[in-house]
Amino acid sequence: MLLDTSLANDMAQRAAVRLTGGYVEVYDQEGERLARCPFAALPFADPEDGAIAAHPFPSAIAERDGVPFRFEAIDAIGALALSGTAGYRDDLPASEMKFKTRRIVEGADVQIESFVFSVITNQNT
Repeated sequence: MLLDTSLANDMAQRAAVRLTGGYVEVYDQEGERLARCPFAALPFADPEDGAIAAHPFPSAIAERDGVPFRFEAIDAIGALALSGTAGYRDDLPASEMKFKTRRIVEGADVQIESFVFSVITNQNT
Protein backbone atom coordinates (compact mmCIF):
# COMPACT_ATOMS: atom_id res chain seq x y z
CA MET A 1 0.00 0.00 0.00
CA LEU A 2 1.25 3.47 -0.86
CA LEU A 3 0.13 6.79 0.54
CA ASP A 4 -1.19 9.70 -1.45
CA THR A 5 1.35 12.55 -1.64
CA SER A 6 -0.84 14.95 0.35
CA LEU A 7 -1.18 12.46 3.21
CA ALA A 8 2.56 11.72 3.14
CA ASN A 9 3.28 15.46 3.30
CA ASP A 10 0.91 15.82 6.27
CA MET A 11 2.64 12.96 8.09
CA ALA A 12 6.10 14.38 7.39
CA GLN A 13 4.98 17.81 8.62
CA ARG A 14 3.62 16.34 11.86
CA ALA A 15 6.96 14.64 12.50
CA ALA A 16 8.77 17.92 11.82
CA VAL A 17 6.59 19.78 14.33
CA ARG A 18 7.26 17.09 16.91
CA LEU A 19 11.01 17.56 16.46
CA THR A 20 10.88 21.32 17.10
CA GLY A 21 13.02 21.88 20.18
CA GLY A 22 14.61 18.46 19.81
CA TYR A 23 18.05 17.22 18.84
CA VAL A 24 19.96 14.47 17.08
CA GLU A 25 22.37 12.09 18.77
CA VAL A 26 25.08 10.73 16.49
CA TYR A 27 26.68 7.35 17.20
CA ASP A 28 29.59 5.35 15.84
CA GLN A 29 29.37 1.70 14.81
CA GLU A 30 30.06 0.50 18.37
CA GLY A 31 27.18 2.57 19.75
CA GLU A 32 29.31 5.30 21.37
CA ARG A 33 27.72 8.74 21.20
CA LEU A 34 29.87 11.14 19.21
CA ALA A 35 27.75 14.29 19.41
CA ARG A 36 24.43 15.79 20.35
CA CYS A 37 23.25 18.25 17.70
CA PRO A 38 20.23 20.49 18.32
CA PHE A 39 17.81 21.15 15.49
CA ALA A 40 17.50 24.71 14.21
CA ALA A 41 14.74 26.82 15.79
CA LEU A 42 12.65 26.08 12.69
CA PRO A 43 13.88 22.52 12.05
CA PHE A 44 12.46 21.69 8.62
CA ALA A 45 11.40 23.18 5.31
CA ASP A 46 7.92 22.45 3.96
CA PRO A 47 7.46 18.86 2.78
CA GLU A 48 7.46 18.01 -0.92
CA ASP A 49 6.42 14.66 -2.38
CA GLY A 50 6.44 13.10 1.08
CA ALA A 51 10.01 14.20 1.86
CA ILE A 52 11.14 16.91 4.24
CA ALA A 53 14.61 18.48 4.52
CA ALA A 54 16.13 19.88 7.69
CA HIS A 55 17.23 23.49 7.80
CA PRO A 56 20.95 23.85 8.62
CA PHE A 57 21.81 22.62 12.10
CA PRO A 58 23.65 24.95 14.47
CA SER A 59 27.20 23.75 15.05
CA ALA A 60 27.65 21.32 17.90
CA ILE A 61 30.84 20.26 19.67
CA ALA A 62 31.96 16.63 19.31
CA GLU A 63 32.12 14.62 22.54
CA ARG A 64 34.60 12.06 21.17
CA ASP A 65 36.43 10.94 18.04
CA GLY A 66 34.70 8.58 15.68
CA VAL A 67 33.06 7.86 12.36
CA PRO A 68 29.32 8.61 12.20
CA PHE A 69 27.33 5.44 11.63
CA ARG A 70 23.78 6.05 12.84
CA PHE A 71 21.61 8.72 14.42
CA GLU A 72 18.58 9.05 16.65
CA ALA A 73 16.32 12.10 16.47
CA ILE A 74 14.85 12.97 19.85
CA ASP A 75 11.82 15.24 20.23
CA ALA A 76 11.42 18.11 22.70
CA ILE A 77 10.09 15.83 25.47
CA GLY A 78 12.96 13.35 25.11
CA ALA A 79 11.17 10.64 23.12
CA LEU A 80 12.78 8.87 20.18
CA ALA A 81 11.13 10.05 16.96
CA LEU A 82 13.40 8.89 14.10
CA SER A 83 16.52 6.82 13.64
CA GLY A 84 18.65 5.93 10.66
CA THR A 85 22.05 5.83 9.01
CA ALA A 86 24.72 8.51 9.23
CA GLY A 87 27.91 9.01 7.26
CA TYR A 88 30.03 11.11 4.95
CA ARG A 89 28.26 13.02 2.19
CA ASP A 90 29.88 10.96 -0.60
CA ASP A 91 29.42 7.52 0.97
CA LEU A 92 27.78 4.79 -1.09
CA PRO A 93 25.21 3.67 -0.33
CA ALA A 94 24.12 7.13 0.72
CA SER A 95 23.31 7.60 4.39
CA GLU A 96 20.17 9.34 5.58
CA MET A 97 22.12 11.95 7.54
CA LYS A 98 25.20 13.31 5.76
CA PHE A 99 28.19 14.97 7.39
CA LYS A 100 30.77 17.31 5.87
CA THR A 101 33.66 15.20 7.17
CA ARG A 102 34.34 11.48 7.27
CA ARG A 103 35.44 11.57 10.90
CA ILE A 104 34.23 13.54 13.89
CA VAL A 105 37.01 14.80 16.16
CA GLU A 106 36.51 15.41 19.88
CA GLY A 107 36.18 19.11 20.67
CA ALA A 108 35.66 20.12 17.02
CA ASP A 109 32.53 21.51 15.41
CA VAL A 110 30.14 18.89 14.09
CA GLN A 111 28.48 19.98 10.88
CA ILE A 112 25.59 18.07 9.40
CA GLU A 113 25.43 18.78 5.71
CA SER A 114 22.11 17.17 4.85
CA PHE A 115 19.24 15.46 6.60
CA VAL A 116 16.10 14.50 4.71
CA PHE A 117 13.46 12.01 5.74
CA SER A 118 10.55 10.78 3.71
CA VAL A 119 7.25 9.01 3.95
CA ILE A 120 6.56 6.58 1.09
CA THR A 121 4.07 8.01 -1.35
CA ASN A 122 2.27 7.04 -4.51
CA GLN A 123 4.38 8.66 -7.20
CA ASN A 124 1.51 8.49 -9.72
CA THR A 125 3.41 6.24 -12.12
